[in-house]
Amino acid sequence: MLKRMGRILHIKPGEGLITALMFLYIFSALTFYYILKPMRSSFFLKNLPSTSLPYAYILTAVFAGTLTTLIFKFSRRLSVISLLTLTNLGVVGTLFGFRWAMGRAVPFLPYIWFIYLQIISVMTVAQFWLFAGYLYDNRQAKRLYALLGAGAITGSMAGSLIPGYLSKNLSVDARLLICVSICLGMILLAQIAWRFRRPQEDLTGQTRKYEEPRERLADLFRLIFGSRHLGLMVLLVFLTLVASQIAEWQLNNSLDAAYAGVSKAEREASIDQYWGRFYFWTNSIGVILQVSITGIVVSRMGIGTAILFLPGSLMLASLGVMFVPSLLTTSLALGSNNVFRYSVNRAGFELLYLPLSPASRKRMKLFVDVFVDRFGRAIAALVILSFTELRGTAAAAIVLTGASLIVGFQLRKAYVNEFRRQLARREVDLTEIRRYVTDPASLKLLVSALESSQERQILYSLGLLQSARGFDFSAQLLPLLRHPSALVREEAARTLSALPGNHDAEAERLFSDASAGVRLAAVEYLCSHDLSKTAERLSSLLTHENPDIRLAAARCASNQPSSAFRPSMDLVRNLMTLEGSGSIQAREAAARLAAQLPAPDAVSVLREFLRDHRPEIAGAAALAAGGAGHMDLLPEILPMLARRALRAASRQALVLFGSQITAELGAVLSDEKRDLALRREVPWVLSQLQTAAAADVLLENLNAEDFNLKYQVVKGLSRVHARKPELPAKQRLVTVHVIAQTMAYYEGLALCESLGCKTGGDGSGLLGRALQERLGMQLEMIFRLLGLEYPQKDIYFAYAALKGSRPQMRSSAIEFLDNVLSNSLKSIILPLLEEESTERLLGRASRLFGVGIPDREDALHTILRQPDSWLKACALHTIGADRIAGLTDLCRQMAEDTNPLIRETADWAAKMAGLTKADGYLHADHP
Repeated sequence: MLKRMGRILHIKPGEGLITALMFLYIFSALTFYYILKPMRSSFFLKNLPSTSLPYAYILTAVFAGTLTTLIFKFSRRLSVISLLTLTNLGVVGTLFGFRWAMGRAVPFLPYIWFIYLQIISVMTVAQFWLFAGYLYDNRQAKRLYALLGAGAITGSMAGSLIPGYLSKNLSVDARLLICVSICLGMILLAQIAWRFRRPQEDLTGQTRKYEEPRERLADLFRLIFGSRHLGLMVLLVFLTLVASQIAEWQLNNSLDAAYAGVSKAEREASIDQYWGRFYFWTNSIGVILQVSITGIVVSRMGIGTAILFLPGSLMLASLGVMFVPSLLTTSLALGSNNVFRYSVNRAGFELLYLPLSPASRKRMKLFVDVFVDRFGRAIAALVILSFTELRGTAAAAIVLTGASLIVGFQLRKAYVNEFRRQLARREVDLTEIRRYVTDPASLKLLVSALESSQERQILYSLGLLQSARGFDFSAQLLPLLRHPSALVREEAARTLSALPGNHDAEAERLFSDASAGVRLAAVEYLCSHDLSKTAERLSSLLTHENPDIRLAAARCASNQPSSAFRPSMDLVRNLMTLEGSGSIQAREAAARLAAQLPAPDAVSVLREFLRDHRPEIAGAAALAAGGAGHMDLLPEILPMLARRALRAASRQALVLFGSQITAELGAVLSDEKRDLALRREVPWVLSQLQTAAAADVLLENLNAEDFNLKYQVVKGLSRVHARKPELPAKQRLVTVHVIAQTMAYYEGLALCESLGCKTGGDGSGLLGRALQERLGMQLEMIFRLLGLEYPQKDIYFAYAALKGSRPQMRSSAIEFLDNVLSNSLKSIILPLLEEESTERLLGRASRLFGVGIPDREDALHTILRQPDSWLKACALHTIGADRIAGLTDLCRQMAEDTNPLIRETADWAAKMAGLTKADGYLHADHP
């Protein structure tokens, strides 16, 4: 019975007791308040007219602001539980004081009593929601706040029964003693509930005294108005509070007029009873709405819709007051406020605090729920004093609620953006933007650094000065051409081009330098500072008597465009015959120069280079062929992707070919007969092409059987989308694959459960660790696919937060996903992230996808049927190590596999699975 009730109320195992305690706490708090609340108006109107109420509102604002400042000052030194306990003890003491004063002629007692109840009511409820924020994380809050809101409304109903229907049998003294008992009960409930707080909220007052900054109230103002989210929250509270206070005054004014001709005692009793019954019925309607629609509104329609119910209904009711001012219409106006304020509106508004840290949440709630609340009532008092009649105040309420609706629409967007900023604080931007150095002061600073004795400082300055123009610093630069460090000499030679004038003589003196890098830099300067003489310079240097200079000139020539220098076949052949320490560099340069030969000659020479066994030469030839666009060489370059030493060069070469090779790459990617190692490299190349055709090819191959290939395809699509958000175009297919990948995750989880692998632990041997690694990759794939449909950077930050170790960031990430994902995706993805019980998660998988937990042999058999060779080998090792005789025949079949790893492991597993203790074997190692 309890389990069924927990499922109905969305209470998960382990949450029942604490939720019951919190339900009783808020029930008690609202019962306490609604016992006293009718006494506030009846006692005031018994002694003073309704026209004096605005002055009480203003005094409330003054005292509330002072009290807020004091609480703000001292609460940071207290834990939440200490704050709640001291507050409730203070209430107990003051209630005894009012019990004594009620029968005596105390000056200004109606004002004091009115102000006291206004402040205590808001503070009690605000502290409860603050307390709840320390006990529940974001996801728990979204599930359970609606239930706690129902407790608040139920408590309101119970409290309003006493003045509404039992006031004839209970004296004022009796009611005050009941409230004292309730406060003592709340202290006990809070102390028990605090034992179930989350570990990260276990902060003592002494710890927070030193950890929290000593802020002033002015700092809190800057915090609020420096954030769009917080500013809109404050504005919405302010506008709705002014409108609701006007509605309350309107009803008090109508009651004052309705009972104007009766005695003071009868007047107090009648007004007290009317308010009690009014609260009872509005709270009854509110609890019905809380149970029936609040959860639906918050979870399906969103927080933005929930916070619009209150201003929308209050606007409609105020229209009625303006056209037909009466006790009935004013009751409807305030009734709409009471019905929605502690039901739909409260559940939605409390969730707006979730992006804040617990410490900030505490300070903000005290400020918003006390100071802004009271300040709004003071402004309402000024509005009432300005209009002094029902129709005028109703018109003001209509304007205020209309503004509230506009703010509410803006707040929904600000709420999501606040989570984005919270998750984005984890981003580290490693991109360095290099700028041209033009500022004279910066130039002088950099030039002075060239005289430093620190090599790193000199190199850094030279790197920046290479972009300078029109500034003569030759007096500092030229001496560096003779620096002891070869790196400094090389960078100094490359910086010569930044100097005005001709420095050929200094560059030529570097021809005899021992460093090949310095010689190459000198040649590059000679060939580049005067472009009109580049060809002439290169021709001269290529016939230089020093072979090192010829090699440097050849390397320089290979980097020149064909319009600047046209090589000959003889030059290429001469470089190919060069021997010695620079032979590899000579052949690399020859390969790059060969690409500029006429097409037939270029293809012939480059094909010869591509077959060279040295990866430097073959890689240079591939890059040259790709840059020149020689499609005839594509069949020779593609297989190079499968060779580790040539992979980087072949990747870049294929990218240089451009979109013209998309069809060929697609054919390789989808051809199951091709080398799998080759196919796994193709997605990276396609992702660099950044075309719609390449994106479509990747999308079409998301069904690849090999897991690692599929993983690379998903990463490739993610790279494409990062640079071109409009790609891929077929978004519906992406959604299908998100669902399919989520199902694959559930299937992997079922295999882990069957084989006894503990998620997040060490796993069950080699196979367990491999399966857990696979689950991690599957989750990454899900998020990469989500990044194709939703803002990619936001999804990335959410994934990073989920993988991190900070519970608050994880909760914020889940909350963010809950706000942006579609309902169909939320129902299958969010349980993966928030459900701690594997058993319940697999139960959901069974209902959604029909995924069951196989027995151990079936699980191993399933893994052996998959195309993943590593998982197969791990499964075979498990079969052999555990001597699972039922799979011996399958191991013998796999002993004929073409993959040597699988073949050898299967042969060993077949032998081990057939052994028993009688054979004299207790253990055998893998060969």
